[in-house]
Amino acid sequence: MSETTDAQLSADLCATAVRALVLYSLAEFQNGHVTTIRVTADGRSFSIADNGRGHSLDRTVDGTSYLRFIYSHFDYPFETGRSAPVQLQGIGMSLVNALCRELTLTVTKHEETLQAVFRNGQLHDSHRTAISSTETGIRVSGHLHPHLTADGDNAAPLAAWLQSIQDSSPGLKLIFNGNALVPRESRPGTGRSAAGCQPT
Repeated sequence: MSETTDAQLSADLCATAVRALVLYSLAEFQNGHVTTIRVTADGRSFSIADNGRGHSLDRTVDGTSYLRFIYSHFDYPFETGRSAPVQLQGIGMSLVNALCRELTLTVTKHEETLQAVFRNGQLHDSHRTAISSTETGIRVSGHLHPHLTADGDNAAPLAAWLQSIQDSSPGLKLIFNGNALVPRESRPGTGRSAAGCQPT
């Protein structure tokens, strides 16, 4: 058995963060709220965007912003000290945030856009801008901590996984590093393991 190198581990870590975020967007697709998911991954950096509903900007849980539960759940029980209900859906996102040196969240609504910047897992800056948009959605982009990562190639295995998502969800438009993946059923004569893509 060959040893796993630091570069392989770092590439796997970035790919795992991407997979976690893609699955959140995929759940929105399965619930009928998303038609397109865009993914980029390059070394320590990644981004995932979809055209779904985006987070609720004004929702609170026991007096605390819902977004704190989603992105900073490990600070629980927050400054209130109250035992608010744990939000299980926020644990994975908070873990991804904790692994990042910097993470930027952009939520687009029809009438306004929120941008929040987290550094080392903590909210650094947040602002809401009143701006009209014909589309809604969410974009999460991040840079993993340098001490957790080394240079490694995560593109090939991640592309294969994303292709399997595309094959199992032919109604989804999935774009990886600028290339639209093609569902297996739309590629006559190709085998199950073949990956198809076309530039967007």
